[in-house]
Amino acid sequence: MKLDIKKVTEKIKNKKISWIIILSYIVLLVYPLTSFSENLHSLEKNIMLLDLSRSSIIFIFDSVLLLFIIIFPLAFLLLLIMKRRLRVIRQMMVVVLILVILITPILGQSTFLKSLPERETPLVSKVFIITFDGTRADAFWKYANWIIQRKDQSVWARNLVCTYPTVTYPNHVSLVTGTWPQIHGTESNAREYRSVQFMLRVYREPRVVDVFDVAEDYDILTAVFTPASTLAGIIGGEKTRRIINVGHGHETMQAVINYINNNKAEIESKGFLAWIHLVDPDETLHQYGVDSIQYRSAIRAMADEVGSLYDAINSLGWDEDSVIIVTADHGAVGNRHYGVWPPLVAEIPFWMWGKPVKKGYELGGGRIIDIAPTVAFILGIPAPASSVGAVLYDAFEEDYVRSIRGSDVNLNKLAFESLNYAVWNEIKEIYFWGILTLTMIWIMTIEIIYLARVFKELAIEEKKVRRR
Repeated sequence: MKLDIKKVTEKIKNKKISWIIILSYIVLLVYPLTSFSENLHSLEKNIMLLDLSRSSIIFIFDSVLLLFIIIFPLAFLLLLIMKRRLRVIRQMMVVVLILVILITPILGQSTFLKSLPERETPLVSKVFIITFDGTRADAFWKYANWIIQRKDQSVWARNLVCTYPTVTYPNHVSLVTGTWPQIHGTESNAREYRSVQFMLRVYREPRVVDVFDVAEDYDILTAVFTPASTLAGIIGGEKTRRIINVGHGHETMQAVINYINNNKAEIESKGFLAWIHLVDPDETLHQYGVDSIQYRSAIRAMADEVGSLYDAINSLGWDEDSVIIVTADHGAVGNRHYGVWPPLVAEIPFWMWGKPVKKGYELGGGRIIDIAPTVAFILGIPAPASSVGAVLYDAFEEDYVRSIRGSDVNLNKLAFESLNYAVWNEIKEIYFWGILTLTMIWIMTIEIIYLARVFKELAIEEKKVRRR
């Protein structure tokens, strides 16, 4: 019996490709499972890395999707025209059908709470969330002098990670809803970033509730201070007060201080949740870049504005009943942050000061989506209904929390439970987006391989015809 070397070689190649495909899916399925840890700091860091992996996979998905839309039908048409490998084409159609079913848009959860659970005793009644727009974590911890000098009075993290897309609106909505843009629906800034590569990421109003909506339900006074009027309009509900006739950071913070002085009695009666949007770092990074003196100065100046709020809180006698949280919506590289590989721009700072928090304590890490449930925990209200973030239990003094909520509180146990649940959520997301992405990549790769073989066979046949 004569050995057909060509067929044997082709079988070996096919097996090799099959094993590479299988191995790629095995790696995708296995590597997230290594993120579980019995060390709290390691678990905090691992969940941050998982979220960064999720953002990176979706970034690749968006990039591959455009190629898939172009390459798949063209290659399929060529195969069809040449009337070769029809069995392969039928198999590929089945794979594409499965892909279409899987890619059905994720529906958001209900945007209304069916009933209001009883409110827990708040750890403090006033929470101020401050975002330094466009501030990299490493730059923050070099130049935010007023805050750096008070690390020993606060809990902080070298960095959290923002989510994807790495722009202002999606991440601010993620901050207050505790969930990813692909769930809350706001995946771009209004009237900006119309990129073909990111065709799925468009501006929509959020389809889920945020922590300001929940606070309103418990009659807590809520307010947002930002020059971005559209963004202000989609955070909170009808009762949220919106102060948008402000400019740069200094004017914004002065508006906050004026507001709390003018509404002192109502704030003390109802409690207060405020979001303060300081835009200066983002404006300077786009104009001058992140390595500029202007960018460093803007971060330093915004830290000083936090100092102004801190002084105002103390002068009002609220220092025992307030928490200040400082973070950012995204970082930057050069003068960009949109359409950039997420690990380059996703690291943002975190600093939290107040009576309930540990002093001089560094967290292992975290995510921007963890802030909303953490704020809800402080105020004693439920987290937003669609929140997938984890409460940063490790940030709080257990003795203080027990003095408010009861002696049976075990923050260490709660932290592990919350983070382990969050890890599973991250793993499901990585599997979903990763399988979609790998499937598109392998469909295109197989198409190209078969096309190359068909062209090669046709070329050989043509040579034979010519020789005759």
